[in-house]
Amino acid sequence: MLNLRCLIKRTEKFLIVISALLVFSGVASGKVLFKDDFEGDKVGAAPKNFEKIANPTNAADFNAAVADDPKGASGKVAHTFGYAVYVPKAADRDSWTDWLWEWDWMWSEAGYPGTAFRITGNDYYHISPRNDNLNVGFWHYGGGWNQKGTLVQYDFGLNTWNRFQVIAKGNEFTFKVKRRDDSTPFADIEPLIQVTDANLSKGPVSVCGTNTDAWMDNFIVAESEADLITAVDPNGKLSITWGTIKKIY
Repeated sequence: MLNLRCLIKRTEKFLIVISALLVFSGVASGKVLFKDDFEGDKVGAAPKNFEKIANPTNAADFNAAVADDPKGASGKVAHTFGYAVYVPKAADRDSWTDWLWEWDWMWSEAGYPGTAFRITGNDYYHISPRNDNLNVGFWHYGGGWNQKGTLVQYDFGLNTWNRFQVIAKGNEFTFKVKRRDDSTPFADIEPLIQVTDANLSKGPVSVCGTNTDAWMDNFIVAESEADLITAVDPNGKLSITWGTIKKIY
């Protein structure tokens, strides 16, 4: 009887894991445009799945390198030095239009951490906290800085991992943020910024770093919210499911 109970229990666990794998495989095979958690990279080397491009607003020779998470919680991460613009090595990146983009981000000192998206030549959209590490805004750079909407406030913290989301849909843009360990779905997080602008229609994305040390991880661009689920797990990355299977047997 004991062996039968053990067998039933193990079978139940196995079915749960198989169900999770089916969900995972269905999501992973969706329209994920790009994803990287840097675990396949070599510490000290440039992130192999990203390509550095010129930053039209800052010509200094900044770089990025893969490093161990300074907080010891997330394996390998990308360490950016200054305003280095690295974009995904994806063949169709210049045609990216509508998407959801998420990543983990942390910096050591107040500065001007920034993003660039729908990059078209020397033009791009830009979301950045100010050097007070509190106010954040949306800009279009087209030979000069053009602010869209007003500054809003969020306490980003220093040496603190946050999870960011930007949604681009036509001429509408939405920006959300939460602490990385916050399990609240982004669908239930109120937007910090919602802006409408028609200057740029397509192009790649980048996390530009700051004028100090910054780190990013679990970078993903997808065409729908469903595609984001488990594609990159900010808490455990992609090894969790296989680890669960090993524990059963």
